[in-house]
Amino acid sequence: MKNTGDLSMDNDQEELDQDNMGEADGGQAYQTLVDWVKTVPGAIDDIKKNGTEEDLRRYKEKVKMVVDKLKEIEKKLSG
Repeated sequence: MKNTGDLSMDNDQEELDQDNMGEADGGQAYQTLVDWVKTVPGAIDDIKKNGTEEDLRRYKEKVKMVVDKLKEIEKKLSG
């Protein structure tokens, strides 16, 4: 049976592991979003040719949300 000191050390290590995992996941999420943003100009051209104004408006809203999320992740990774 573990004493309280050992449990505290285990909790500290678990928090450390979660922090490291969060940074790695954040970096991966950031890169995934960056890769997606690179496809935006072609997608917009395609929507302009084959979609409706509403399709274009909704897509641009999604792009804005992704860019905002990129900024949020970037801030967390640099902070």
